[in-house]
Amino acid sequence: MKQRSLNKKSEFHAVYERGVKKVGRFLVVYVLDGNDQARAVVASRKVGGAVKRNRAKRLLREAMRHSILGRPDGPQSVLTRFFPDSARDIPAGQNSGGLWVVLVARRAILAAGAEDVRAELDRLLDSPA
Repeated sequence: MKQRSLNKKSEFHAVYERGVKKVGRFLVVYVLDGNDQARAVVASRKVGGAVKRNRAKRLLREAMRHSILGRPDGPQSVLTRFFPDSARDIPAGQNSGGLWVVLVARRAILAAGAEDVRAELDRLLDSPA
């Protein structure tokens, strides 16, 4: 299934309101069982100026590629961890289940390296919902 970006305000609102939220030192993860594969990275002006926000978003995108898209069974493993009661009969390795993910940068991300951000995202995704 093709990845797309969340664009509409209503999509972000749905993820923030109905999704599962995990808070870490460098980022906040929101995950929602959606009808397709969608993702977004957010860095508000609280993080810093444009250069700092862009660095934070680059770190988040790299962490997402490694921690969510790079898993052997893809985003499906994240979906089943966050929504175990979800009645899906999707074979492992197929990305036919929908998953909406929003990663929000926190100010502390600026002092972190790429490996630190990846490790934290892995920890947040692997912790029980």
